[in-house]
Amino acid sequence: MKPTPPSVHTRSSAPSNARKGSLLFERAAAIDAALLAVPNRVKYLVVGFTVIVMVGVSIPNVPRQYLDYSRVPLLSGIHQRETYGTDSISDMYGAKVILNDPSDMFTKERLAQTPLEAATWSKEASAPYPPAVLLAETGLYAFGEWSGIGFYGVILGLAFVFLSLSGYYFLKTRWYLFPVLYLNFSYFSYRFVYVQDNTYLVMLVVIMAALFLARARREACHALVAVAIIMKLAPLYYVKNVLTMRRRAAVVFVAILLAGLVLPYFVWDNYLYIYRYGNDLKGDWASAAMSVVFMVPFSIVLWYVEVRLAFDTEDRIGWGLVPFAMLLGLKMNSARHLLIVLLVPDKRGIRNVAAAIGLAFPFLFPSLVAFNSALLISTAVLCIGLVSYLDQIGWDVVRDDFRHPRRTAKMILDANASK
Repeated sequence: MKPTPPSVHTRSSAPSNARKGSLLFERAAAIDAALLAVPNRVKYLVVGFTVIVMVGVSIPNVPRQYLDYSRVPLLSGIHQRETYGTDSISDMYGAKVILNDPSDMFTKERLAQTPLEAATWSKEASAPYPPAVLLAETGLYAFGEWSGIGFYGVILGLAFVFLSLSGYYFLKTRWYLFPVLYLNFSYFSYRFVYVQDNTYLVMLVVIMAALFLARARREACHALVAVAIIMKLAPLYYVKNVLTMRRRAAVVFVAILLAGLVLPYFVWDNYLYIYRYGNDLKGDWASAAMSVVFMVPFSIVLWYVEVRLAFDTEDRIGWGLVPFAMLLGLKMNSARHLLIVLLVPDKRGIRNVAAAIGLAFPFLFPSLVAFNSALLISTAVLCIGLVSYLDQIGWDVVRDDFRHPRRTAKMILDANASK
């Protein structure tokens, strides 16, 4: 989203595809500059209106089991779903299993399901997550029971925390990305307020904390990303950044990964079932292979861009979520896994714009564009975003680098090692 450096444009004035691409990116940069120049009162007015829209869209998604609107005069006419969303039901049972007997975390033999839980999920399908996020959810469940707001209320609070931190971050960087993302809040209201993507919300709050620490130039941000990885695996691509960390931070980072992903094998029976279950849930080896074939070059180009454009830790944290989420989304043909991580604020803008455009088409043309098309649309926009970054680097530089892959690989590794 940043203007292209003047030195890039030492090209022929004759029309070309590369030149047309640059003009497109320059126009995008001009729009970006105009939006950033908007007076503060207009920014706050638009952001405030967006928040009102978000609340209005979310009110019908609160289940009757948590808050019965029939007893609230102004809301009594609103249709509500009778019980909690599927993720809430699944994760509540998982938390109760651990509170009943922590050693039963992955065997689930010592606590019977309620009729609703059994009708919604099998025991195997209930909360098949790594222990770090299960333990975090158990703590949230216990707090909800102690405080009286319930597990649902605590998770709703996490959604509020994530969106509030995001709004603050956007106001400090590119304010307009908040309304671009959230004026069309129908889908995420459904996911966060009714279904409740509990584990994703826990991870997103951890990532936001890491993002703010990175903004303050604190090395503890790496440890928080490691915690996010052992919770949800989505930021797995970030592991390569261990090459950029100081030795102490790298040791802590690796220790957290080993403690969260390897040590549980020696502690809990049936721990590995969660990975078998996740792999078999949807998609086959062919779809997995095709996803890898696409994701690998995408990741390589992203790493190259990170080095050439000197991405800072904030950039790397946000982009660190993308490749694995993209791989998972393509393998499972599920847009949700990519769209949710694209909500993490991007001070350069590309990731958030990809999510907004991906959701816009199914919303505007529901009879023509299936919702899962948002996966491919967002992926295409991310690829265009990488092309815009390559344009900023300069096509002459890019061509020369890719003609000498060994030298370029050394440059990338040396650049990481020197940080």
